[in-house]
Amino acid sequence: MANANWFRSLFLLVVGGVLGGLLSSAWNHSTALAQAQNPQATPATPATMQADLMHLKEIVPPASHPMVDVAMFTANLWFAGQKKNWPLANYYLGEMRNRMRWEVHLNPGPKGADGKPVDMQSIFDGIDNGSLTTVKKTIEMKDSKKFVVDYKHLLEDCYSCHMTAGRPYLRPMVPVSGAQPIVNLDPDATWPQ
Repeated sequence: MANANWFRSLFLLVVGGVLGGLLSSAWNHSTALAQAQNPQATPATPATMQADLMHLKEIVPPASHPMVDVAMFTANLWFAGQKKNWPLANYYLGEMRNRMRWEVHLNPGPKGADGKPVDMQSIFDGIDNGSLTTVKKTIEMKDSKKFVVDYKHLLEDCYSCHMTAGRPYLRPMVPVSGAQPIVNLDPDATWPQ
């Protein structure tokens, strides 16, 4: 009886090995066949990689794109603060900060007014640890009067960065009217449900 169990175990092991080998061979063959029939599966060459890189450079948005978002979120931050919608103001502040970080990542060393590269990370770190943190704390305190003062300090820091980066013509201001927002700024809004 022990011999029969041993023989049956050996038989199952051999059959499993043979079936596994056949399955593996069929799998590798079908993969190779699919690659041979796919014209896009050609090996990359320096020329094709260069062409792909050029294509990617053509479709990347300009480095100013994040700053357009910063401007929109900064304006929306002002209006949310004026309406005392503190959760929304905090959201806009966070989005503004994220877009500023994105800009630093995309354009870490633009030429300044003197033609030399500007260390945007250092400037961002100063704003991030300074006026952005102050505005965040003011939002958390829900202090409308302090918000006005701190928001203006933030705009002054923004302009300081613009001047350092050789763009003094980008002079921010406290917005007087915004684009028609799709988001209701009223913290007591009841519609839609």
